[in-house]
Amino acid sequence: MYNYKRVISVAAAAALCMTPLSVSAQEPQRDEAVVLEQVSESAVSPVFEIDGIEIPEGAGFRLNEEPGAEALKSLEQGTILISYKSTSENGIQSLFSVGNSTAGNQNRHFHIYVTNAGGVGMELRNNDNVFKYTLNRPAAVRGSYKGERVSNTVALKADKANGQYKLFANGELIATLDQAAFKFINDITGVDNAMLGGTMRQGAVAYPFGGTINSIKVYQDMLSDEDLTALTGETAYAKNIFYAGDATKSNYFRIPSLLTLKSGTVIAAADARYGGTHDSKSKINMAFAKSTDGGETWGQPTLPLRFEDYVDKNIDWPRDDVGKNVQIQGSASYIDPVLLEDKETSRIFLFADLMPAGIGSSNAAVGSGFKEIDGKKYLKLRWKDDASGDYGYTIRENGVIYNDAANTPTEYSVDAEYNLYQNGTALTCKQYDYNFEGTTLLETKTDTDVTMKVFYKDAVFKVFPTNYLAMRYSDDEGDTWSDLEIVSTFKPEVSKFLVVGPGVGIQISKGEHAGRLLVPLYSKSSAELGFMYSDDHGDTWIYVEADHFTGGATAEAQIVEMPDGSLKTYMRTGSGYIAEVSSVDGGETWSDRVPLSGIATTSYGTQLSVINYSQPIDGKPAIILSAPNATNGRKNGKIWIGLINETGNSGTDKYSVEWKYCYSVDTPQMGYSYSCLTELPNGEIGVLYEKYDSWSRNELHLKNILKYETFTIDELKVPF
Repeated sequence: MYNYKRVISVAAAAALCMTPLSVSAQEPQRDEAVVLEQVSESAVSPVFEIDGIEIPEGAGFRLNEEPGAEALKSLEQGTILISYKSTSENGIQSLFSVGNSTAGNQNRHFHIYVTNAGGVGMELRNNDNVFKYTLNRPAAVRGSYKGERVSNTVALKADKANGQYKLFANGELIATLDQAAFKFINDITGVDNAMLGGTMRQGAVAYPFGGTINSIKVYQDMLSDEDLTALTGETAYAKNIFYAGDATKSNYFRIPSLLTLKSGTVIAAADARYGGTHDSKSKINMAFAKSTDGGETWGQPTLPLRFEDYVDKNIDWPRDDVGKNVQIQGSASYIDPVLLEDKETSRIFLFADLMPAGIGSSNAAVGSGFKEIDGKKYLKLRWKDDASGDYGYTIRENGVIYNDAANTPTEYSVDAEYNLYQNGTALTCKQYDYNFEGTTLLETKTDTDVTMKVFYKDAVFKVFPTNYLAMRYSDDEGDTWSDLEIVSTFKPEVSKFLVVGPGVGIQISKGEHAGRLLVPLYSKSSAELGFMYSDDHGDTWIYVEADHFTGGATAEAQIVEMPDGSLKTYMRTGSGYIAEVSSVDGGETWSDRVPLSGIATTSYGTQLSVINYSQPIDGKPAIILSAPNATNGRKNGKIWIGLINETGNSGTDKYSVEWKYCYSVDTPQMGYSYSCLTELPNGEIGVLYEKYDSWSRNELHLKNILKYETFTIDELKVPF
């Protein structure tokens, strides 16, 4: 027989006044006193509540004899609020269930469940041929934080009047299901039990939970969305610098870049993805935000790299098996940010891949997009009615478009933003909207006129359909930005794509090449790994190929500096390992790849982040690396500390890295994808990362998965 133990609830016993475990950082932030006032105004009495139930895994806790249990079995609608701490690694764990436990009725039940990968869900069944309603969201809750198992708070609102079910977790509305034929617990045939920590199916406990139910409160009434966001938000463990509903008007964000400036300002960039979490081709702008208090609070984001051919808007991308695969076809896009500071000039650079209308890495054409005339390279164009392969025009000095066959100027020109003009008059085109009818995406012209850029599908002159490297710089920490520059004139003509390794670039601080700026690149032709560097503070850029691999592995890379100014780069490969390469000449040539032992990765790999730390750790120079550590998905995020040792050798073998410490960001099955580290002004480490498995088709189009957290060095010093 199991002995159940009532423990002091981590969440407060009062349903509407919970003691915070941590401060929710979901923007916009709300004043605590205002939140409590709003919650108390909508306070209603629960029909059932119980606190502090510690449940051995597999046992479940039967509620039939508890006061108020009968009300649970006949609910026609209601709100259920649960705070819990799981110590189990079971795939599906029922927190609360009601159902028919008799033989042959195993599919007559309702339960709220969580998964060991951070999912939250609801299932309501009365045998599948009567009704089966399901609602779930992956990557919604946490397993551990700073080495300790943690509590999460989830809620379900089953709203009969509106025919709607809503799930909340840790301060966010995570999923909604509209159902005209609304059903709830009273519609399940033969309900005879209610349980915490499992679901009774044919007399046995299924979906076992192990841990503590801190509190559960069940209401017949509808708590407001605002109340449930506030109440579940008492257990939030990370900040959202960019979030659904912010000033970008995007619901989805990926690909983090995070950088601390010499001044102490911390800046961040990310893809603002409007068409779900899909890569290009899609509609993607580049979001930017900054913090002037060391990463504590963040200003509203701006869009320094933005296309207006398609409207910016919040749209919920479908996650069903058909709709989730649909992509926006006609928009131009920016993707994959890289931030870099020139500490000598205090200029910051923002780089990204520029994709013309309807182009992504998969369908980019082979070629640079430039034409060489009299020793100079010019962006080449074709007239809208010309054959697709006929690029008979170029943009020359002062933005004038030339007819190359006649070598004469036309009446057309572009400005510094590549907007088109005819005889000095700005040209416009109609902006597009995008909406779903079922699982069909409609891209339709609106009545709104936008400036016509050569990257848009309705432009009278169109660029070559390949990728370009875009750059803007700022001399006031991102308040204003330079004109758009396309810096990829060096792209090889044999290359299908040449794109940035997202994250950050570096500036060499020591040695012969001190002051040099470097940005990692990757390709699929002639060399998978490459770099561009500048010795004139970003005025010109030189491209170098760093290896002789071909085939298109996504060799996304990040660079660190050794004590003498030499370089090491760590990179994603398609060979089942993270690779290290070294350079002793400022990045102009590189060593062969060396597999990094001790870190697991999938065959397709994942972008990683690596930075220098400014102070010795254990008396030695140190670097810090962030990546997932799993062979079966982007999960099990780790932050490693590597101590730099001199080997006694020379050249690229002069230094070795001893990976001494390894911190677990969360429990092993929790998603962890692209990340970016920075050392904050106070010496702590900030990380902006994707808290989900971005490779998984089941985890496409999740909101608010780009999380920001900070750690002290002592917290990260967990022995490897």
